[in-house]
Amino acid sequence: MHFLLLGANGRTGQHVLSTLLSQGHTAVALVRTSTSLTPRDGLTIVTGSPLSKPDIRSALLATPSLPLSAAIITLNTVRKSESPFAAQLSPPRLLADSCANVCQVLEDAGIFRIVVMSTAGVGDSWGNLPWLSKAFLGYTNVKFALADHNLVDEEIRSTRMEWTLVRAVKLKFDDGKLTDANMGVRTMDSDGVGMSLTDSISVSSVARFLVKVAVEGLYVKSAVVVAENM
Repeated sequence: MHFLLLGANGRTGQHVLSTLLSQGHTAVALVRTSTSLTPRDGLTIVTGSPLSKPDIRSALLATPSLPLSAAIITLNTVRKSESPFAAQLSPPRLLADSCANVCQVLEDAGIFRIVVMSTAGVGDSWGNLPWLSKAFLGYTNVKFALADHNLVDEEIRSTRMEWTLVRAVKLKFDDGKLTDANMGVRTMDSDGVGMSLTDSISVSSVARFLVKVAVEGLYVKSAVVVAENM
């Protein structure tokens, strides 16, 4: 299969890309800086912004011999530092507008499958989020990312896309190191019933799950909360 990737140079996106290529798939990645990704067999790198529909169209046209199967989005907002209190650098609707642009371009091209990485606490999962997690999300600058993810949730439901929203609990950043591929992923309904304060999931586990959902056509037009089996 052939995939359009947005966020392929991010911590989760790099794992998505590696997983796809290791399985024999191909990908075209739209990135702001071409040097942010290492060239590899099966990967086409296109420089541009997800806030630009012409740039997204350029990514689709970059591999004319490879019909696109789906898009996987692992974009996230950017803060001045890793601190949850750091100032937000991204525009307020970076994720929502990027998602809307991709959906429009794909629809125009007759491509309707898209898988988007989201976060626990979005939409109907907020009510079942542990209260300490609510406090963290509500009273730090992470709240701006949460608000943007909520806008993505609203935007994508108004499209004709066959979408899936993967709402990950607290992420463990393994910084490029492969975790146990046999580590299972526990899935919950979109409302996140069953979430606990100790739940977490590695970015590599999320990436494998995103690829599985995209390749196998799972959870179409639905959201799913994911955590790692402990």
